[in-house]
Amino acid sequence: MKIRMTVGGVALALLLLGPLAGPGVLEGQVVGPGPDGRWPLQPRSPGGRTLAPFMEGWYANEDGTYTISFGYLNLNDDTLMIPVGENNSLEPAQFNGMQPTIFFPGHHRGNFTVELSAAMKDTDVWWTIRKPNGEVTKVPGRISSIAYELDWIPRPHGSLPPTVSFDGQSDEGRGPPGLMAERTETVSVGSPLTLSINAMDPSERDLSDFRFQDAVPLRVVWDQLQGPALVAYARHDSNPIVEREEEEEPDSAAAAAIAAAGPAAAAARRRRREPPGPEVVPLSEGHGTAQVIVTFSEPGEYLMRARVDNFSATDSGDGDQCCWTNGYVKVTVTP
Repeated sequence: MKIRMTVGGVALALLLLGPLAGPGVLEGQVVGPGPDGRWPLQPRSPGGRTLAPFMEGWYANEDGTYTISFGYLNLNDDTLMIPVGENNSLEPAQFNGMQPTIFFPGHHRGNFTVELSAAMKDTDVWWTIRKPNGEVTKVPGRISSIAYELDWIPRPHGSLPPTVSFDGQSDEGRGPPGLMAERTETVSVGSPLTLSINAMDPSERDLSDFRFQDAVPLRVVWDQLQGPALVAYARHDSNPIVEREEEEEPDSAAAAAIAAAGPAAAAARRRRREPPGPEVVPLSEGHGTAQVIVTFSEPGEYLMRARVDNFSATDSGDGDQCCWTNGYVKVTVTP
């Protein structure tokens, strides 16, 4: 006789058969908190949520090489720090070094890339992350799927990734592969350091379209990929002060609804209400130089990133994998 059972039926059968399994099962049941301190069916705390690496896509380069773009998703409310090593590694090991060690909340696309030679076309590049609680997540970077292929073709309204450069360098960078500054900056703990990047929007727009009568502004977001401690930012005098409309305080009913939605919703509201940090630099003319002042609290090696985007355009956004460019600066901080 064949017995067919739905998922609901399986659950019901397990409930019904549980007492028939004998007293041994009852003796092995959990009657207190588990190894992680949670009781059975207790929701995980915000700090125990997933941190997952992502393969965002790949590019076929004109010289026959291939570039794989990686990002991550941090569902925790807090920033996590995991140094490069056995808990944050790329395989083959030759690709180690550019992955983030500081993971901010949210989905962050195209933080870094790896380049495969033509001979390594069929090689999988695995990014593995192990959280402090032992949870492991990993993702393969591979170029076998056309569905993940990215390109440099202008978007419907002409958007292209901005180009970036550093003073004293003749080369330019574009897209997630971006450009690494040739010079490593050196500064002591507590001393301010000015970081600078040049940017330009090469997008091919129809100037007869009323939406593009004015230049599409660029935005430069200075952030941190690596380092033993978080960096403090200050606005450079060359950067405009961004105005932000004040948000009204919620009434009692709205406040109760926010509280009922949980800590994640409250944290999201706090982030919306906080004024944009000085690390966000607008370039209203679609080109210019973005500078920021950073200060370091601990000695060590840091990797800073400037993400230049034109996301205010109608055909641009990180969800569409266009159009932004990374600029990287290494910083050595001495005691």
